[in-house]
Amino acid sequence: MLKAVTSAATGERGDSLWAGRMRTVLDVRYLALLSSLATYALIVLGGTVRATNSGLACPDWPRCHGQFIPPLETNILIEYSHRLAAASVGLLIVGTAIAAWLWYRDNRFVLAGAGAAVALLIAQVLVGAVTVNMELPDTVVALHLSIALILLAVLIATAVGAVWGQRPKPSAAGGEPGARSEIAGFAFVAALATFALILVGSYVANSGAGLVYSDWPLFNGKLISAGGRLADLHYAHRLLAAVVGALVLLLAVLIWRRERRPVLVAAVAVALVAYVAEVLVGAVNVWLELPTSTRIIHLALASAVWSALVFTLVWNYAEARSALPEAA
Repeated sequence: MLKAVTSAATGERGDSLWAGRMRTVLDVRYLALLSSLATYALIVLGGTVRATNSGLACPDWPRCHGQFIPPLETNILIEYSHRLAAASVGLLIVGTAIAAWLWYRDNRFVLAGAGAAVALLIAQVLVGAVTVNMELPDTVVALHLSIALILLAVLIATAVGAVWGQRPKPSAAGGEPGARSEIAGFAFVAALATFALILVGSYVANSGAGLVYSDWPLFNGKLISAGGRLADLHYAHRLLAAVVGALVLLLAVLIWRRERRPVLVAAVAVALVAYVAEVLVGAVNVWLELPTSTRIIHLALASAVWSALVFTLVWNYAEARSALPEAA
Protein backbone atom coordinates (compact mmCIF):
# COMPACT_ATOMS: atom_id res chain seq x y z
CA MET A 1 0.00 0.00 0.00
CA LEU A 2 2.79 2.37 0.95
CA LYS A 3 4.64 1.51 -2.28
CA ALA A 4 1.56 2.31 -4.34
CA VAL A 5 1.10 5.63 -2.60
CA THR A 6 4.77 6.45 -3.06
CA SER A 7 4.63 5.55 -6.75
CA ALA A 8 1.54 7.67 -7.24
CA ALA A 9 3.16 10.61 -5.51
CA THR A 10 6.32 10.17 -7.55
CA GLY A 11 4.26 9.99 -10.72
CA GLU A 12 2.47 13.20 -9.82
CA ARG A 13 5.76 14.91 -9.17
CA GLY A 14 7.05 13.57 -12.48
CA ASP A 15 4.03 14.89 -14.35
CA SER A 16 4.34 18.22 -12.59
CA LEU A 17 8.05 18.41 -13.40
CA TRP A 18 7.38 17.54 -17.06
CA ALA A 19 4.66 20.21 -17.28
CA GLY A 20 6.98 22.75 -15.69
CA ARG A 21 9.71 22.01 -18.20
CA MET A 22 7.24 22.23 -21.08
CA ARG A 23 6.05 25.61 -19.83
CA THR A 24 9.63 26.83 -19.57
CA VAL A 25 10.47 25.73 -23.12
CA LEU A 26 7.17 26.94 -24.60
CA ASP A 27 6.98 30.18 -22.63
CA VAL A 28 5.07 32.88 -24.50
CA ARG A 29 7.93 35.32 -23.92
CA TYR A 30 10.28 33.16 -25.98
CA LEU A 31 7.70 32.02 -28.53
CA ALA A 32 6.44 35.56 -29.20
CA LEU A 33 10.00 36.87 -29.48
CA LEU A 34 10.96 34.06 -31.86
CA SER A 35 7.77 34.65 -33.86
CA SER A 36 8.62 38.36 -34.08
CA LEU A 37 12.12 37.68 -35.36
CA ALA A 38 10.83 35.08 -37.82
CA THR A 39 8.13 37.46 -39.08
CA TYR A 40 10.72 40.20 -39.58
CA ALA A 41 12.88 37.76 -41.56
CA LEU A 42 9.81 36.75 -43.58
CA ILE A 43 9.13 40.40 -44.49
CA VAL A 44 12.72 40.76 -45.68
CA LEU A 45 12.41 37.51 -47.64
CA GLY A 46 9.21 38.87 -49.18
CA GLY A 47 11.20 41.94 -50.23
CA THR A 48 13.74 39.61 -51.80
CA VAL A 49 10.95 37.96 -53.79
CA ARG A 50 9.85 41.36 -55.05
CA ALA A 51 13.35 42.69 -55.75
CA THR A 52 14.28 39.60 -57.78
CA ASN A 53 10.95 39.57 -59.66
CA SER A 54 10.22 36.09 -58.33
CA GLY A 55 6.63 36.75 -57.28
CA LEU A 56 5.14 34.84 -60.20
CA ALA A 57 7.84 32.19 -60.42
CA CYS A 58 5.22 29.90 -58.89
CA PRO A 59 2.04 30.78 -60.81
CA ASP A 60 -0.24 28.58 -58.67
CA TRP A 61 -0.91 28.29 -54.93
CA PRO A 62 -0.33 26.46 -52.60
CA ARG A 63 1.61 24.19 -54.96
CA CYS A 64 4.27 25.45 -57.36
CA HIS A 65 3.89 24.42 -61.00
CA GLY A 66 1.49 21.78 -59.76
CA GLN A 67 4.08 20.24 -57.44
CA PHE A 68 5.01 20.37 -53.77
CA ILE A 69 8.67 19.93 -54.75
CA PRO A 70 9.14 22.57 -57.46
CA PRO A 71 11.72 22.76 -60.27
CA LEU A 72 15.18 23.73 -59.00
CA GLU A 73 15.44 27.15 -60.60
CA THR A 74 16.65 30.29 -58.79
CA ASN A 75 13.51 32.43 -58.98
CA ILE A 76 11.25 29.47 -58.24
CA LEU A 77 13.32 28.54 -55.19
CA ILE A 78 13.23 32.12 -53.90
CA GLU A 79 9.44 32.28 -54.15
CA TYR A 80 8.94 28.78 -52.78
CA SER A 81 11.32 29.39 -49.86
CA HIS A 82 9.14 32.37 -48.97
CA ARG A 83 6.10 30.09 -48.83
CA LEU A 84 7.91 27.52 -46.70
CA ALA A 85 9.16 30.24 -44.35
CA ALA A 86 5.61 31.57 -44.08
CA ALA A 87 4.41 28.11 -43.09
CA SER A 88 7.09 27.91 -40.38
CA VAL A 89 6.15 31.34 -39.05
CA GLY A 90 2.52 30.21 -39.00
CA LEU A 91 3.38 27.26 -36.79
CA LEU A 92 5.27 29.52 -34.39
CA ILE A 93 2.32 31.91 -34.15
CA VAL A 94 -0.15 29.10 -33.54
CA GLY A 95 2.21 27.71 -30.89
CA THR A 96 2.35 31.15 -29.24
CA ALA A 97 -1.45 31.32 -29.16
CA ILE A 98 -1.74 27.84 -27.63
CA ALA A 99 0.86 28.66 -24.96
CA ALA A 100 -0.93 31.94 -24.20
CA TRP A 101 -4.22 30.09 -23.74
CA LEU A 102 -2.64 27.45 -21.50
CA TRP A 103 -0.48 29.61 -19.26
CA TYR A 104 -1.29 33.31 -19.74
CA ARG A 105 -5.07 33.22 -19.65
CA ASP A 106 -5.12 35.75 -16.81
CA ASN A 107 -3.08 38.22 -18.89
CA ARG A 108 -5.68 39.75 -21.20
CA PHE A 109 -3.11 41.76 -23.13
CA VAL A 110 -1.08 38.67 -24.05
CA LEU A 111 -4.14 36.57 -24.77
CA ALA A 112 -5.66 39.23 -27.02
CA GLY A 113 -2.34 39.74 -28.80
CA ALA A 114 -1.88 36.03 -29.48
CA GLY A 115 -5.46 35.73 -30.74
CA ALA A 116 -5.06 38.77 -32.99
CA ALA A 117 -1.82 37.30 -34.38
CA VAL A 118 -3.65 34.12 -35.43
CA ALA A 119 -6.41 36.17 -37.10
CA LEU A 120 -3.83 38.27 -38.95
CA LEU A 121 -1.98 35.11 -39.96
CA ILE A 122 -5.13 33.71 -41.58
CA ALA A 123 -5.74 37.02 -43.38
CA GLN A 124 -2.12 37.09 -44.55
CA VAL A 125 -2.33 33.58 -45.99
CA LEU A 126 -5.55 34.39 -47.86
CA VAL A 127 -4.21 37.67 -49.24
CA GLY A 128 -0.98 35.90 -50.24
CA ALA A 129 -2.99 33.41 -52.27
CA VAL A 130 -4.97 36.23 -53.90
CA THR A 131 -1.73 38.07 -54.67
CA VAL A 132 -0.47 35.11 -56.71
CA ASN A 133 -3.79 34.34 -58.39
CA MET A 134 -4.28 38.00 -59.42
CA GLU A 135 -0.67 38.24 -60.70
CA LEU A 136 0.69 40.76 -58.20
CA PRO A 137 -1.52 43.88 -58.46
CA ASP A 138 0.04 46.86 -56.67
CA THR A 139 -2.84 47.30 -54.21
CA VAL A 140 -2.94 43.66 -53.14
CA VAL A 141 0.86 43.54 -52.76
CA ALA A 142 0.69 46.63 -50.53
CA LEU A 143 -2.12 45.05 -48.52
CA HIS A 144 -0.06 41.88 -48.10
CA LEU A 145 2.86 43.94 -46.79
CA SER A 146 0.65 46.02 -44.49
CA ILE A 147 -0.81 42.92 -42.83
CA ALA A 148 2.71 41.56 -42.33
CA LEU A 149 3.81 44.80 -40.63
CA ILE A 150 0.75 44.83 -38.36
CA LEU A 151 1.34 41.17 -37.54
CA LEU A 152 4.94 41.98 -36.59
CA ALA A 153 3.73 44.82 -34.35
CA VAL A 154 1.17 42.56 -32.63
CA LEU A 155 3.81 39.90 -31.97
CA ILE A 156 6.21 42.48 -30.52
CA ALA A 157 3.42 43.77 -28.28
CA THR A 158 2.58 40.22 -27.19
CA ALA A 159 6.21 39.53 -26.29
CA VAL A 160 6.47 42.76 -24.29
CA GLY A 161 3.19 42.00 -22.52
CA ALA A 162 4.42 38.55 -21.56
CA VAL A 163 7.69 39.96 -20.23
CA TRP A 164 5.92 42.56 -18.10
CA GLY A 165 3.45 39.95 -16.91
CA GLN A 166 6.35 38.13 -15.25
CA ARG A 167 8.02 41.22 -13.75
CA PRO A 168 7.43 42.15 -10.10
CA LYS A 169 5.33 45.24 -9.59
CA PRO A 170 7.56 48.23 -8.75
CA SER A 171 7.15 49.70 -5.27
CA ALA A 172 7.05 53.21 -6.70
CA ALA A 173 6.30 54.59 -10.11
CA GLY A 174 9.34 55.82 -12.00
CA GLY A 175 9.44 58.58 -14.56
CA GLU A 176 7.06 61.45 -15.17
CA PRO A 177 3.48 60.75 -16.32
CA GLY A 178 3.66 63.78 -18.62
CA ALA A 179 6.85 62.50 -20.23
CA ARG A 180 5.31 59.08 -20.73
CA SER A 181 2.34 60.61 -22.51
CA GLU A 182 4.61 62.69 -24.77
CA ILE A 183 6.72 59.65 -25.59
CA ALA A 184 3.61 57.62 -26.37
CA GLY A 185 2.29 60.37 -28.64
CA PHE A 186 5.53 60.86 -30.57
CA ALA A 187 6.17 57.11 -30.82
CA PHE A 188 2.66 56.48 -32.14
CA VAL A 189 2.84 59.23 -34.77
CA ALA A 190 6.37 58.22 -35.81
CA ALA A 191 5.34 54.56 -36.12
CA LEU A 192 2.24 55.53 -38.12
CA ALA A 193 4.33 57.70 -40.46
CA THR A 194 6.84 54.87 -40.88
CA PHE A 195 4.02 52.46 -41.72
CA ALA A 196 2.79 54.88 -44.39
CA LEU A 197 6.34 55.35 -45.67
CA ILE A 198 6.85 51.62 -46.16
CA LEU A 199 3.54 51.24 -47.99
CA VAL A 200 4.25 54.20 -50.27
CA GLY A 201 7.67 52.66 -50.90
CA SER A 202 5.89 49.46 -51.92
CA TYR A 203 3.87 51.39 -54.48
CA VAL A 204 7.02 53.14 -55.71
CA ALA A 205 8.78 49.80 -56.22
CA ASN A 206 5.86 48.00 -57.86
CA SER A 207 4.79 50.86 -60.12
CA GLY A 208 8.25 51.48 -61.56
CA ALA A 209 8.57 54.94 -59.99
CA GLY A 210 11.92 54.23 -58.34
CA LEU A 211 14.00 55.87 -61.07
CA VAL A 212 11.70 58.69 -62.11
CA TYR A 213 14.39 60.96 -60.72
CA SER A 214 17.99 60.00 -61.34
CA ASP A 215 19.53 62.27 -58.70
CA TRP A 216 19.33 62.52 -54.91
CA PRO A 217 18.45 64.47 -52.78
CA LEU A 218 17.18 66.81 -55.51
CA PHE A 219 14.61 65.96 -58.18
CA ASN A 220 16.31 66.46 -61.55
CA GLY A 221 18.17 69.35 -59.96
CA LYS A 222 15.02 70.90 -58.46
CA LEU A 223 13.27 70.91 -55.08
CA ILE A 224 9.77 70.43 -56.49
CA SER A 225 8.25 67.46 -58.30
CA ALA A 226 7.97 67.80 -62.05
CA GLY A 227 4.42 66.45 -61.87
CA GLY A 228 2.79 63.28 -63.14
CA ARG A 229 1.59 60.19 -61.25
CA LEU A 230 4.91 58.36 -60.94
CA ALA A 231 6.91 61.53 -60.29
CA ASP A 232 4.51 62.64 -57.56
CA LEU A 233 4.55 59.17 -56.01
CA HIS A 234 8.35 59.19 -55.85
CA TYR A 235 8.29 62.76 -54.52
CA ALA A 236 5.78 61.84 -51.80
CA HIS A 237 7.99 58.93 -50.70
CA ARG A 238 10.99 61.18 -50.18
CA LEU A 239 9.00 63.89 -48.39
CA LEU A 240 7.41 61.30 -46.10
CA ALA A 241 10.89 59.92 -45.37
CA ALA A 242 11.93 63.42 -44.23
CA VAL A 243 8.88 63.63 -41.95
CA VAL A 244 9.70 60.24 -40.43
CA GLY A 245 13.27 61.36 -39.81
CA ALA A 246 12.13 64.49 -37.99
CA LEU A 247 9.70 62.51 -35.83
CA VAL A 248 12.25 59.85 -34.89
CA LEU A 249 14.81 62.55 -34.02
CA LEU A 250 12.29 64.41 -31.85
CA LEU A 251 11.36 61.17 -30.10
CA ALA A 252 15.03 60.43 -29.43
CA VAL A 253 15.61 63.90 -27.98
CA LEU A 254 12.50 63.62 -25.80
CA ILE A 255 13.51 60.24 -24.38
CA TRP A 256 17.07 61.40 -23.75
CA ARG A 257 16.03 64.60 -22.00
CA ARG A 258 13.00 63.42 -20.05
CA GLU A 259 13.38 59.70 -19.34
CA ARG A 260 16.76 58.15 -20.16
CA ARG A 261 15.44 54.70 -19.30
CA PRO A 262 17.98 52.22 -20.75
CA VAL A 263 15.46 50.12 -22.68
CA LEU A 264 13.77 53.14 -24.25
CA VAL A 265 17.09 54.81 -25.06
CA ALA A 266 18.35 51.63 -26.73
CA ALA A 267 15.14 51.16 -28.73
CA VAL A 268 15.00 54.71 -30.06
CA ALA A 269 18.74 54.57 -30.80
CA VAL A 270 18.13 51.50 -32.97
CA ALA A 271 15.31 53.35 -34.73
CA LEU A 272 17.49 56.40 -35.36
CA VAL A 273 20.51 54.45 -36.61
CA ALA A 274 18.34 52.25 -38.83
CA TYR A 275 16.62 55.33 -40.24
CA VAL A 276 19.90 57.05 -41.14
CA ALA A 277 21.14 53.85 -42.77
CA GLU A 278 17.83 53.49 -44.62
CA VAL A 279 18.12 57.02 -46.06
CA LEU A 280 21.68 56.38 -47.23
CA VAL A 281 20.68 53.08 -48.85
CA GLY A 282 17.74 54.85 -50.48
CA ALA A 283 20.17 57.32 -52.01
CA VAL A 284 22.35 54.45 -53.25
CA ASN A 285 19.25 52.91 -54.83
CA VAL A 286 18.86 56.03 -56.97
CA TRP A 287 22.54 56.55 -57.72
CA LEU A 288 23.17 52.92 -58.73
CA GLU A 289 19.77 52.43 -60.45
CA LEU A 290 18.09 50.05 -58.02
CA PRO A 291 20.53 47.17 -57.49
CA THR A 292 18.78 44.12 -56.07
CA SER A 293 20.84 43.91 -52.88
CA THR A 294 20.25 47.51 -51.79
CA ARG A 295 16.51 47.26 -52.50
CA ILE A 296 16.34 44.32 -50.09
CA ILE A 297 18.45 46.14 -47.47
CA HIS A 298 16.25 49.23 -47.84
CA LEU A 299 13.13 47.28 -46.85
CA ALA A 300 14.98 45.49 -44.06
CA LEU A 301 16.07 48.80 -42.52
CA ALA A 302 12.60 50.35 -42.89
CA SER A 303 11.09 47.32 -41.15
CA ALA A 304 13.71 47.66 -38.40
CA VAL A 305 12.68 51.29 -37.84
CA TRP A 306 9.04 50.17 -37.64
CA SER A 307 9.88 47.40 -35.17
CA ALA A 308 11.95 49.67 -32.92
CA LEU A 309 9.23 52.33 -32.82
CA VAL A 310 6.51 49.78 -32.05
CA PHE A 311 8.69 48.34 -29.27
CA THR A 312 9.27 51.84 -27.85
CA LEU A 313 5.54 52.57 -27.86
CA VAL A 314 4.51 49.26 -26.26
CA TRP A 315 7.29 49.21 -23.67
CA ASN A 316 6.43 52.76 -22.63
CA TYR A 317 2.79 51.71 -22.31
CA ALA A 318 3.73 48.63 -20.24
CA GLU A 319 5.83 50.75 -17.88
CA ALA A 320 2.97 53.23 -17.47
CA ARG A 321 0.51 50.42 -16.76
CA SER A 322 2.81 48.89 -14.16
CA ALA A 323 2.80 52.19 -12.29
CA LEU A 324 -0.98 52.13 -11.84
CA PRO A 325 -2.29 50.82 -8.49
CA GLU A 326 -4.55 48.22 -10.13
CA ALA A 327 -1.87 46.94 -12.53
CA ALA A 328 -0.62 43.50 -11.64
